[in-house]
Amino acid sequence: MPSKITIKVNKGNLAGKEFSYDSKESLILGRSSDCSIVFPESTISRYHCMLEITPPAVTVRDFGSLNATYLNGSVIGRRPESMSVEDARGQRYNEFPVKAGDRLGLGPDCELILSVYIPQYCSDCLNELPEKHDERFKDGNGLLLCEACYNKLQEINAERKRKEGEQRRAAEKAEQDRKEAERRAAELAAKEKEAADRRAREKAAAERKEAERRAAELAAKEKAEAERLAREEAARRAEEVRRALEKAMKQHKKCDICGTAISGSKDDVNICSSCRNDPMKVLEFLLYQAMNGVGDAKEIAGYRKIRSLGRGGMGEAWLVEETTTGKQLALKLMLPQVAVNERSRNMFLREAFLAQQLNHKNVVRQYKNGSSGDTFFIIQEFCEGGSLDNVIDRMGGRLSVEYATETILQVLDGLIYTHAASVDVKLKDGTVQTANGVVHRDFKPGNVFLTGNPLHPTAKVADFGLAKAFETAGLSGNTRTGELAGTPGFMPRQQILNFRYAKPDVDVWAAAASYYFMLTGVYPKDLSGKDIFAAALANSAVPVRSRNSHIPRRLAAVIDAALIDKPAIQIKTAAELKKMIEAAL
Repeated sequence: MPSKITIKVNKGNLAGKEFSYDSKESLILGRSSDCSIVFPESTISRYHCMLEITPPAVTVRDFGSLNATYLNGSVIGRRPESMSVEDARGQRYNEFPVKAGDRLGLGPDCELILSVYIPQYCSDCLNELPEKHDERFKDGNGLLLCEACYNKLQEINAERKRKEGEQRRAAEKAEQDRKEAERRAAELAAKEKEAADRRAREKAAAERKEAERRAAELAAKEKAEAERLAREEAARRAEEVRRALEKAMKQHKKCDICGTAISGSKDDVNICSSCRNDPMKVLEFLLYQAMNGVGDAKEIAGYRKIRSLGRGGMGEAWLVEETTTGKQLALKLMLPQVAVNERSRNMFLREAFLAQQLNHKNVVRQYKNGSSGDTFFIIQEFCEGGSLDNVIDRMGGRLSVEYATETILQVLDGLIYTHAASVDVKLKDGTVQTANGVVHRDFKPGNVFLTGNPLHPTAKVADFGLAKAFETAGLSGNTRTGELAGTPGFMPRQQILNFRYAKPDVDVWAAAASYYFMLTGVYPKDLSGKDIFAAALANSAVPVRSRNSHIPRRLAAVIDAALIDKPAIQIKTAAELKKMIEAAL
């Protein structure tokens, strides 16, 4: 079971309610009906604050509320009464860590209490303990044990006590036998002394010798038994030492690539910082494993690297060549920020499997995906024209109406196909069912690639669901604080309010925002404030002709309509947007 965060309303109209999360979440708290958790108190702002949950870590950031946000009674964010809501949205408010037991106040009338459940592990077999674990199950040092290891320890202790009892009883019997032998020897000596003739003395002597022989045999048996018990005890202690050494070795981690010792907990990744900062080392390590058929890396056997294609937030892409055919492909390596467990690995690979089934001329073809250790890899189609955002930079920051329109119409064809495509979905229990439609959820110019004739290239959409799947699976750590700072420019407010919102209309809005960016060189919404998420929530798109007056009026009207996201996204489908653009031209 992963770490779990529980938020309990301790004070206010929702007192007693609890909200639990066991994976990454971004929660907007406030009075507005579209917040992640809605509080009815009038002293709470419409968008009061944001909670970033990456179990077991939680941070809080105030959005400039009038009645303040409190952490354990101390104010962590508030706008002055003299400051307007619009001015407050332009401010940047600090993030504060929230720990288990902390009290979070939303104004004077509402209070939340945070609890954190962190899995515990058996100190012997290292298996995870159940959440409601019997605290009596401990070893001699007070360390927690699972029920099986506790019962095994009880059996070992009972066996040791039994053997100690046998040893004690054997010693007592030997002592009794010795005393009996001495008594009998004394009787024989008395008879010898009393007997007058030689035969009586010889008989007494013979009996005395027999008694001594029996006493010696008993003593020898006692010594042999004591030695046997001592050997068994020594073997048991040696086994305990061996298991302790194995346990210590499991806790001593080394880098999977260079072998350097790594300090940290079992939840950290097994790649040192030096290797993580040198993607070529990671690639060469995987290719070496593939060549030798080691683990899952054998999926990329038969490829050789040519050059780097660029580095992004999740890792680096390389141009590789299939040695048997000479075909050039793109190999994308993704390095998580945290340790990979089976739950997060399966969650991401299930999403990657969806993209692998897509086959359309305006979608980058994905051929293979997999993982090896803490590294994920995807082999996909290589587009020699590069990404659309790089093309925009090379052309001075904006594109002509003709070039941008030809590109966006191709991109919309790709979205029309993917939003209706029939794909097989792998469920958590391993079964497969058919579903219709795949949503990208991170559409932007950086995920559109060009190939073919440079004057009239073919545009292809790449990485369907990969970035969001990487983040949802908890492999990217906490990225909302700046690493993806540009993403809100291509996200409708519905996606900011609900991290898991995944309907086709978010891709349609993002495509319109990308079209806007191609024609103007800037995001549709003004994000110049210090907090880009608060600005993206509050602001509407700036009319496109106010930033580029050369855009035809009818086309500008279509773009402006496609960027309406309050209270809902106006244009729902890629087919509708394409039809409106073609009609305007």
